[in-house]
Amino acid sequence: MKLKRTSLLRVLWAFLAFLALWLSIKFAPADMNQAQRTCLGIFILAAVFWITEAIPLFVTSFLILALQSVLLAPHIDGSYRVFLAPFFSSTILLFLGGFVLARGLARYHLDERMAYYLLDKVGDSPGRVLFGMMAVTAFLSMWMSNTATTALMIAVAYPLVRQMEPEDPFSKALILGIPFSANVGGIGTPIGTPPNAIALSALKEVGVNLSFLKWMVLTVPLEVFILLVIYWVLTMFFRPRASKLKLSLEKMPPPEKREYFVSGVLVLTVLLWLTTGLHGIPSSVVSTFPILALFGTGLLKREDFNSLGWDVLFVIGGGLSLGVGVHRSGLDRWLLASLGFEKLGFYLLLFIFAFLAALLTNFMSNTSTAALLVPLVIALGKNPLVLSLGIALSASASMLLPISTPPNAIAYGSGMIRVKDMAKSGAVITFIFVIAISTIGYFYWKLLGF
Repeated sequence: MKLKRTSLLRVLWAFLAFLALWLSIKFAPADMNQAQRTCLGIFILAAVFWITEAIPLFVTSFLILALQSVLLAPHIDGSYRVFLAPFFSSTILLFLGGFVLARGLARYHLDERMAYYLLDKVGDSPGRVLFGMMAVTAFLSMWMSNTATTALMIAVAYPLVRQMEPEDPFSKALILGIPFSANVGGIGTPIGTPPNAIALSALKEVGVNLSFLKWMVLTVPLEVFILLVIYWVLTMFFRPRASKLKLSLEKMPPPEKREYFVSGVLVLTVLLWLTTGLHGIPSSVVSTFPILALFGTGLLKREDFNSLGWDVLFVIGGGLSLGVGVHRSGLDRWLLASLGFEKLGFYLLLFIFAFLAALLTNFMSNTSTAALLVPLVIALGKNPLVLSLGIALSASASMLLPISTPPNAIAYGSGMIRVKDMAKSGAVITFIFVIAISTIGYFYWKLLGF
């Protein structure tokens, strides 16, 4: 019965989405041209499918591509190829290289080895254990999928939580600290989370090129600050009763030659990403190195290639493609003029878009959130770098509900926390997150000359 009800809901949402497309084309405001009407319909349809997930997110990307190629291309004096290009752009290649590195780390258990090594140094006070778990989670999430990182770290935390008293609220802090840190950790590198890719690609279209190192300079200090906020909030809400905690970490066998090789590939790739200004090789081209090194030597197999996050890449591609349509049709300029954003001061704009991103990302994917909002701030022409950064970073503030992001769902699925535990701490963190982006972020980026 439940399955039947779910299927009916999906059909209903699909009907409403296509109805919105038709209504937009036929009955949009008179001051819109045909390209803007068509793109508005596709924009609303994509938003409905992204929010409701009536169809898989990657399927929505292909639907966007098909509709723009058939309905929009004839009205913008362009070829459908402009909508195809984002699906294998430099941004996609950069992310693909990141996925291959993450797969290599997981295949040879280097992620576990790094986690165990770092956690072995944190000591036995509850506060240090919590911060150690959070720091390791955030660091791994900068390079790996936040979902995979959360699954790994929850498994590491299980033995520790089991040895605590059942009524000790600090166990909730340990479990919640993992998904929250995984969500925030992704903001630190261009490959950390898809909204970063959306922002980077959109900025590149308007001539703003951020290197791998420059992105980290702009974001890592904020990441560290927000991690400290998460730590403070969790220790305020869930105070420890025990004075000491001891992590029971498994003994890992000595590393093999293959692990050393994969580690070398990781270190060399990251160094090349960080030094693009010295050697002149674009970050996206550097991403071909781990692909060639790990698959070419046979360390990763065909099944590893097939298991890469292709669905995520297509979701990013769909978001980028929609952004092209919004810009080429002039819908971005029409929306901004109609909503009055062009008349607002810059600081207020930053706060509004950061708040919108943080709100939407708790009810739809962070990729979709960035794909909807970034094209609008790019069209404003008011310091697109800062506004795009504000959206990309705030899109990682997915901390309110288990449904907000897969890491939250994994933590909730552990059975050790309740929804209200996540909601009350997550709401405070999200509020401070937005304020931090709008104040500390704003002045920090201004200090750096942006």
